[in-house]
Amino acid sequence: MSQSVSLPEGLGAGALTGGIPHVVVIGFGPVASRLIEELMPEIQAGALRLSVIGGEDRAAYQRIRIGDVSVGRVEPEDLAMDEVASLEAFGVEVLLGAEVTAVDTAAHTVTLTERTLTYTKLVLATGAEPILPRMSVELRRGGRIDSELKPTGCPDGVIALRDMQDALRIRGALEKREPVVVLGGGVLGVEAALAVAEVGIPVTLLHRGNVPMGRQVDTDAGMLLRRELIRAGVDVRSACDVKTVVSEDGELTAVRTSLGEKLPASLLVTCTGVKPRDELASAAGLPVKWGIVTGGDARSTGTQAGHADVFAVGDCAAVDGRDPSGLIAPGWLQAEAAAASLRQDLRLLPEVELDASGAPVEFHADAVSNGAGSAQEPAGLDVVLMKSKTLNVACAGDTSQDPWDIDPWDPVAPTVSTWSDPKHGQYLRIVTEPVSAGDDAAGERLLGFVSVGMPRSAAELAMHSSRGTIPVADRTALLAAEHATKEAELEPEDVLCRCAGTTAGMVQEAAESCCRTVDEISAETRAGTGCGTCHKTIEKILATTS
Repeated sequence: MSQSVSLPEGLGAGALTGGIPHVVVIGFGPVASRLIEELMPEIQAGALRLSVIGGEDRAAYQRIRIGDVSVGRVEPEDLAMDEVASLEAFGVEVLLGAEVTAVDTAAHTVTLTERTLTYTKLVLATGAEPILPRMSVELRRGGRIDSELKPTGCPDGVIALRDMQDALRIRGALEKREPVVVLGGGVLGVEAALAVAEVGIPVTLLHRGNVPMGRQVDTDAGMLLRRELIRAGVDVRSACDVKTVVSEDGELTAVRTSLGEKLPASLLVTCTGVKPRDELASAAGLPVKWGIVTGGDARSTGTQAGHADVFAVGDCAAVDGRDPSGLIAPGWLQAEAAAASLRQDLRLLPEVELDASGAPVEFHADAVSNGAGSAQEPAGLDVVLMKSKTLNVACAGDTSQDPWDIDPWDPVAPTVSTWSDPKHGQYLRIVTEPVSAGDDAAGERLLGFVSVGMPRSAAELAMHSSRGTIPVADRTALLAAEHATKEAELEPEDVLCRCAGTTAGMVQEAAESCCRTVDEISAETRAGTGCGTCHKTIEKILATTS
């Protein structure tokens, strides 16, 4: 983040908005919040105007944790990332509950329901929306099928958990403490089912695959995960879908499955995937391919008039044409890349700082490479951490490789190491490849891992995922460390919060200098502002420094 800025003379791009460049951000989720934070020095210096448009009636919040709101563990305000009053005091224009109806890239305008904004640069952070499954509706009245009624949509009680309003609707439905059905065996569906079971409400998980999280973990890990879900109180139906929802006087009472069962349910939570919200970009003629296509600098790859002034970040962005990952850490990197590109385009460069001798002090941008404002690729793998109080699951990369198909005499072939203890609910698989053929001292590159019920191993492998390599000996050392009496301590340079990239040393320094709570640590270092799984580690550091 830059420290100070100087407004350039004769800024051509700012002519559209009276000399001061105007950045408009459509969407106000966690990634947009990070972008605003990155640009705050320029905003406060008066070198940049910024307007952010949010479709919800609240500012950015930790969307990844809304499942905790749905079961009453936390309140909505506990997840807030920004305060509207504070942003407005700094000069940010905040428009909440607003709908953007059109974007004109040639005219550099954004049309809302009641007004039109002119921009210098536009950032699309519109996120993603849930994909609703196809289901027929059986309408009943007075306990009988009523053929005279016509379906007008799904009945009350069918909810896709995506935003805070969804979470609050689910919370209200759970107050009845009646049976719940969750559809979808990905990480979100598994998390939702576990959260409901943990508060003591009957819940059935339906998924179309053979094992839960089948796209993220190998078959053996999925089989153990299924067993652990059952142990936690989740009734699991594999290779199963919802065919019909039963509506009694407009409210959900049951679902009929593809297995021929009728399951009572007052709530059906659908977690069947999302699709990027790229309709505004498509209508404006921007290139889209399951997301708004951008380069590594977050800029649209479009070649029509004004396309170079449009950027996309987060779940709506298809960087280099790749499908959005849906993870928060890559989205934050994209926000940093977009901020760097905006500074470069608008010539909002840091003032040159001189040392005591008068020589310029050099700064190195964390999120820029090749001097062109493009985001650095993460050094390792994107890690998926399942958020649950009863079950620890972590995975990254590809673990589907069959170990018996690998040529043991091939020096560059991958290595698959698996350890399983189904009775105690533990499973570990690590897939690596040599960094350098024939040189064991060079270590190995981590291609993927999955850990079930082994939190210390998961933490260690997540750390190695960020580094990109793993020592050969760690495959056996991990098992010993899992049951060691003393938990392994993070080194200062080790990443504590993968979402924000915050190291243990940064948290330790903040705890020793000024911070006394997790919220204060989060405000100072960003640690804990993503998935929240590092909160316990932060609490331990605070406890040792108080």
